[in-house]
Amino acid sequence: MKLKILVQAALLLVLSVCAAQAVTVTDVRRNPFYAPPLTSVDDLRDMMQVAQGDIQDGMYQAGYPELYQPLMEQFSSAKIRRVDYMPGQTFVWMLSKERGYGSVRVVNDMVWGGGRSLAAYEFSVSKDGSQYVFAVPLACGNLALKEVITDGGGAGTGTGQTGCISCFGFRFVADVGYLHQSDPADYLLLRAGVEHSLSDRLSLLAMVGGAPHLSGTDGTDAFLLDFLLQYDWFRFRFGNEWSQAFIGLGVGGWITDGNDDLPAEDSDVDLIANIGARIYGQPQGFNASLFFEARSAFDEFDTLGEYGRFGAGLRCRF
Repeated sequence: MKLKILVQAALLLVLSVCAAQAVTVTDVRRNPFYAPPLTSVDDLRDMMQVAQGDIQDGMYQAGYPELYQPLMEQFSSAKIRRVDYMPGQTFVWMLSKERGYGSVRVVNDMVWGGGRSLAAYEFSVSKDGSQYVFAVPLACGNLALKEVITDGGGAGTGTGQTGCISCFGFRFVADVGYLHQSDPADYLLLRAGVEHSLSDRLSLLAMVGGAPHLSGTDGTDAFLLDFLLQYDWFRFRFGNEWSQAFIGLGVGGWITDGNDDLPAEDSDVDLIANIGARIYGQPQGFNASLFFEARSAFDEFDTLGEYGRFGAGLRCRF
């Protein structure tokens, strides 16, 4: 029964990944980066001047902090074109603000899905021999990276920081940590897998690994099969940089060859909860986060203090 529940949960999460390969936007006016709408190139120049802080923040979140300086230095002399993008046009990322207020948000792998063409200004910035084509829709002022034209003349959709797997919206992720069970038992937490962004704040992690038994009179080695939905909760200053706090919730398989009659050794389907924050690196590049995790079998909530497992770890994204 437990295995059946785990398999059903895994299938549901896999289906959600397959259905969310890109973010389709049908109305850019809902979350404008800048107001009022742009009506001329002079308006665009004013926006680039007034919103410098938000642009720098947004480009850091998007994983392109090194482009901010070239953008600001070259924009004044850039050739600006008025263009119309047809439905289906893709963008590497687009900056926005929810309802036009608050902090900057990044929409990755965006597709224009409106019923008509999207009027925008377009210009390019060069860095290290590549051309970065930017677009700014008139209706919202949402600065977007349309494409990257590399040295060889080809167009790309990213920096290449996270490898080929990032082309499909996935990236590698690995955890190492420690779990304690009051019964008592101590475990090393080791797991690795992939992360897929479902939206600018929500992502799915699918991971496999193990929990070798380190010490304690109870417990035994376990194989892990974990699925987590992670929500980027809020941003905060960490030193001189912005960091991101997150919370996660999911289900996992704690699979052992121990005695199924002993709650400390049996195989279970767990509820997993964690909370953490990024402590190193850029959002779209390599980074590391510290997290705290609690997990308990669904049928052992009444003995959480005895058989629940609590601990902490380091999560690296590649």
